[in-house]
Amino acid sequence: MPTDLLPTRAEAEASAGVSRSFVLALAGHAVVIALLISATWLAHRLHPHWGDADPTVGSIQASMVDALPLPPKQLFKENSVLTSEKPNIAPTPPPPTPAPPTKAEPVKPRSEPPPKPEEILIPKKAVTPPAPAKPAEREQPVAPRRVTPPPPPTPKATTGDTGGIEIPQSVTEMKNGTATITVQERAFGDRYAYYVQIISRKVNQAKQEQGLDPPEARGHRTVIRFVINRDGVPTDPEVLVRSGSTALDFNALRAIQRIDSFGPLPAGDHLMVDFGFDDH
Repeated sequence: MPTDLLPTRAEAEASAGVSRSFVLALAGHAVVIALLISATWLAHRLHPHWGDADPTVGSIQASMVDALPLPPKQLFKENSVLTSEKPNIAPTPPPPTPAPPTKAEPVKPRSEPPPKPEEILIPKKAVTPPAPAKPAEREQPVAPRRVTPPPPPTPKATTGDTGGIEIPQSVTEMKNGTATITVQERAFGDRYAYYVQIISRKVNQAKQEQGLDPPEARGHRTVIRFVINRDGVPTDPEVLVRSGSTALDFNALRAIQRIDSFGPLPAGDHLMVDFGFDDH
């Protein structure tokens, strides 16, 4: 035997809600339709010609014209300031009336009081200037004293102690020239003259071993500067004064470089020496 299924409580409430919503929607549409119909009927009653086919109803009629009339030209009055095209010139004010001249009062002469007795001027006697002195009595001008200039100082012989001047301590005549040895420390050369002679002898010997200089070196002078260290070895030789002859400068420089040693210095840790050679 078939069994009928009854709806549950939730299904019954859902179906009831759907029915209620549908009824409310129909009622709302009916109200809107009624309002539209009422508004249409009311507008037709207030405007009976609304919607007619007559073109004049509810329109504005306009007609075309060729030109518009202009307003008439405004009349200007000559005496009117606001309407006149030519402004009036302001009248010239009259010149000021000059004031009547006043009479000047006469100036009374100022009366001076009479001078007092002690103020009366007493004329002085004219003083005669003294007569000029006779020519014989005039003082004779004194001749200026002649100042004798001091005699010029007597020239003194220049010594090795004079600053800026170097005097060689050794001069040796050789076959082709003159060799000079100059020690920078003058006190060393005076005290240790024997050591200066050793330097001169070895330098001259080394220069002779170099041989004769070329003919173009004749009449030229060269100076070679070198330093002797404490052991007596010559170092740092350089051409101090160039002669203009490359061969002469080279031979003099090579003569210093050929020397092995002059022997230990008697004093000091180094000694600067200038070797000059004049080729004749």
